[in-house]
Amino acid sequence: MSEKIKNVTAAVLCGGKSRRMGFDKAFLMDEEQYLLLQTVRELQILFEQVVLVSNTKAKFEDRTGFREIPILEDFYIEKGPIGGISTALQEVQTEYIFAMACDMPLPDVSLIGRMYRKLGRKQVLVCSHEGKLEPLFAFYHKSCLPAFEEQIRKNELRPRSAFSSLEVEMYHLSGEEKRSIVNLNTPGDVQKWNEKTAKNERD
Repeated sequence: MSEKIKNVTAAVLCGGKSRRMGFDKAFLMDEEQYLLLQTVRELQILFEQVVLVSNTKAKFEDRTGFREIPILEDFYIEKGPIGGISTALQEVQTEYIFAMACDMPLPDVSLIGRMYRKLGRKQVLVCSHEGKLEPLFAFYHKSCLPAFEEQIRKNELRPRSAFSSLEVEMYHLSGEEKRSIVNLNTPGDVQKWNEKTAKNERD
């Protein structure tokens, strides 16, 4: 896309507990750089506004490179991704957010652009592949907030639990597009991703 998207704020969710990783996934490194900063730079190619949503701003204070990035502190503590999405919907000024997890390295901005072109006026545009949804790689309209807050009140914390009450459009991923959506949940995932990245650079 030649012009940046103006009516959407990209919101990267950074408030998870990272139990399987053993340390905060927001601070995964690629050589000497934080993967999260690389993700922000990629998203800034496409979006005018990129924010981080975190359980606390304090964890970024002594980390190099984060000073210029807006950080929203989660209103919904211990409520998982639905809390982060709801915080972003409540705080941003744009009509939509694009929400993604911080453990998805180097997002494919071409894929996100194709998703945006399919968005139309739906409340939610979410990726699907072989019947599985990717609610943490999706567009959400601000009008989703009441439905998500109701789910939080009921302690039903999966974002998709609110989809039955919203206008949802599916973006069906091709096999190639599916390979571009990677989650790094464990040290083993990081090792595999590093090996794949190194192989791609050699090729």
